[in-house]
Amino acid sequence: MADEIRITVCTRIDEKLQALSSTFSEHTIFRVPRELYEVSETAYEPEIISIGPYHRGKNHLKMMEVHKVRFLRMLLRRTNEHTAEPYENTTEPYEHTAEPYVAALRGMVEKVRNCYSEPSSISTEDFLEMLVLDGCFIVEFIHQLLDGNMDEYVFRVEGNFDRILLDLILFENQLPFFVLWELFGIIRGNERIFYVNRLLQLFAGTMPGLRVDVVYDHNSIKSVKHLLDLVRGNWLPSRVMEDHSRASKDGKWSFIRSATELKEAGIRFKKGEGNTLFDIMFRNGVLEIPMIEITDDTERLYRNVIVSEQFEKENPKYFTEFARFMDCLINSGKDVELLCNCGIIENWLGSDEAVAAMFNRLTDNVGVSIEFYAWICNDVNEHYNALWNKRIASLRHNYFNTPWAFISFLAAAFLLLLTLLQTTFTIFPRH
Repeated sequence: MADEIRITVCTRIDEKLQALSSTFSEHTIFRVPRELYEVSETAYEPEIISIGPYHRGKNHLKMMEVHKVRFLRMLLRRTNEHTAEPYENTTEPYEHTAEPYVAALRGMVEKVRNCYSEPSSISTEDFLEMLVLDGCFIVEFIHQLLDGNMDEYVFRVEGNFDRILLDLILFENQLPFFVLWELFGIIRGNERIFYVNRLLQLFAGTMPGLRVDVVYDHNSIKSVKHLLDLVRGNWLPSRVMEDHSRASKDGKWSFIRSATELKEAGIRFKKGEGNTLFDIMFRNGVLEIPMIEITDDTERLYRNVIVSEQFEKENPKYFTEFARFMDCLINSGKDVELLCNCGIIENWLGSDEAVAAMFNRLTDNVGVSIEFYAWICNDVNEHYNALWNKRIASLRHNYFNTPWAFISFLAAAFLLLLTLLQTTFTIFPRH
């Protein structure tokens, strides 16, 4: 009996070890870690459309399943050379077939399954259907947006465009990029890179500084894990900023004071001229930060980019560092108000406190060490800690923190001056 138990347990463990060694290294699409999910559950949940298996079948996303089929029909009509009007509503029997797309993805099912860290119980047939419908929806969605001929049913609800666009780059809402690459090849052949550039152009409007001039070939595109990875991998600091950071890096840094405290020490704030979000500079006592637009969708976008960086061990975590830097700079609504007045933050949330709360929670439970902005932190702290600047900051904070305090100081100084004059004339009367 003891031998049977030993053999059974050994067999089960060996099977698990074999399964782990064959698939674990292939995982590229993960679940959001629990400690991050608990901070903001809704940030990682798609609002309109599910892509891939993780959110498939949820009630609030089922409406889009019909539209996925409609978009596939539009794609087939558009890519069929005999169709004169791809978006025409017609009652004629449907003649085109999805067979080329099904055939192209049929051999990828197991490879795609292995890309997901969480096993799926979806049958092979359903999984293949999901790949075809989800992948073709993304392809046709991209085409319609950039072509300007958008589907009236999906886009007639105001805001659907932005919500779907954001859903497509949520961390858990992904297809492996090689699936899209295969579909691009069916439609464009050797010109499939055309779709990659159009993808980047599509997201450039919501991601300041996203590089759209990157050239991929058949080999380099293999390094792209999924759509979010493509976007994040091209949302980078300017090359000038990268060079400056490398030249200034010494490995040491410390937290900086809030914006209002820095202002009290004589540091001025200015909207940066750079095109990318990450190009923060400090020179001659002026902290330059590019304009940051804060909308209802900003937190969801930021959180999904940040969590994707947590799974990148070798690549720089530019966005996580940016969020941590802003967290240092913003402690309250007063800091947000100051940055708004300087043209650095454009607040569409309405509440300065809401913006402050967003930045203060973005990096909760996130491991981050500031390296890219270390030189800025050091220079800012050096300026702040200079004896004269520190005394001015203390004076402003303790005695001139409100307009009335400053007026009271002027009144007291004026009374003191009058007293001195009176004393002087008493001792030395005029003859």
